[in-house]
Formats: sequence, C-alpha cells, structure tokens
Amino acid sequence: MKIRKSVLLVAISIFSFTSNAQQNLYKRAGVIKIKDHKSIIAGTIRNDKDIYSISLNDIDKFDGHICGCNTAGFLITKNILKKLFPNEIPNRNSIKVSISEYNRDMIDAICFITGIRLNAGQYTNKADEFIVEKTLAGKKGTTVLVFERKDNGKKIKVILDKNYLLTKEEMITIETIKPKIGKKTATNAEKKQFAEVTRAIVKKEITNLPDKAIVYTELN
Repeated sequence: MKIRKSVLLVAISIFSFTSNAQQNLYKRAGVIKIKDHKSIIAGTIRNDKDIYSISLNDIDKFDGHICGCNTAGFLITKNILKKLFPNEIPNRNSIKVSISEYNRDMIDAICFITGIRLNAGQYTNKADEFIVEKTLAGKKGTTVLVFERKDNGKKIKVILDKNYLLTKEEMITIETIKPKIGKKTATNAEKKQFAEVTRAIVKKEITNLPDKAIVYTELN
C-alpha cells in the first residue's frame, strides 16, 4: 500500500512539473493586444476598457488544445499585426485573410484573435473577410496566407513551410499517427508518441524556429 502511494505521489509530481513547464513555455509566446470597440458599445466593464490581451492559453481554451498549427497561427498573427500596424494596437475586424488550404486549427487561432470569420460573406451583405483560396497553394508541405489591411490595402504574404519546420521523423509521426487518432484506432503508445512530437514542435516554434520555416513578404 505504501509503495502504491509513493508511486502515485511520484506520478503526480511528474505531471505537475510537466504541466508547469508547458505553461511557462506558452507564456514565452507572448501576448497580442487588440482593441474591440464593441466592448464599450455593449457596456462590458474591464480594466483595460476596449483592449484585450490574448495569449496562447486563450487559444487553448478556444480549441481545446495547443498544437503546432494553432501555435503557428498565433505567432504568425502576432508578427503580422506588428508589421501591418506598427506602433499601434490594431482594432478587431481590421484585416482580411486568404489561406491556401483549410487548416482548422490555424484558422481558429487567426479568427479568435482578429475577430474575422471564415466565409462570413455568404451569410451577410458584406464581402468575405477570410477565405480559402486554393490558387495560393505552393509546393507540397506549405501553407500560404495573405493578410491585408482593410483601410489601406497593405498586404503581407506568409509561407509556413513544414519541410523546414519539421524533422523527417516528426513528419512521419504526424502523417502516420494523426489519421489513426482521427479514426480512433491509434494505440496508447502511438498516442503518447504523437503527443510528445506535438509538444516538441510547439516548443520549437516558440523558442527556436528554424530558418525559412515561416517567411514574410510584403506585397505592396
């Protein structure tokens, strides 16, 4: 009985250490400050009035997890807003985005931060503000996005290249195990391997992003 109790305490200690390490890692991704005028209009009372500070942990709450794709979406959006709105806090709904493929986790992160919605124009009298534009597609393993300011038309193209971001082993793990997880046929060992690889990719994106993994190009 004492042995089982000791094992349990060790397991709890390890989990706590791992959890704290992950939270510290997420904090290193920084925060994104963005204004939302609807806060004041709706009478929402907060210390920062109409300014939100959005962290990677907020993306976790929205998506239910942190992975390489929504982390990339968070970091890309953070950098893009700095480039499109230098020396100012941008307003929500002030940009348009096109993406070369449907990537739910990346789209979720971008939408949550910016307030825009995928294919919203289909249900309103306004133009779409976020669309999947397959003609943007580049070489295999890349996701291409174009961010545009609505007021002045300034555009920046972003290429996320998994060929540079992921190692060969990480690529194989994602390609072989992820479909099994979706079909609920993955073994416990495969699930553990997938989780470990996912954590490693997130850490790499935040702390040691490889050259050419994410490239930004101003279009005008």
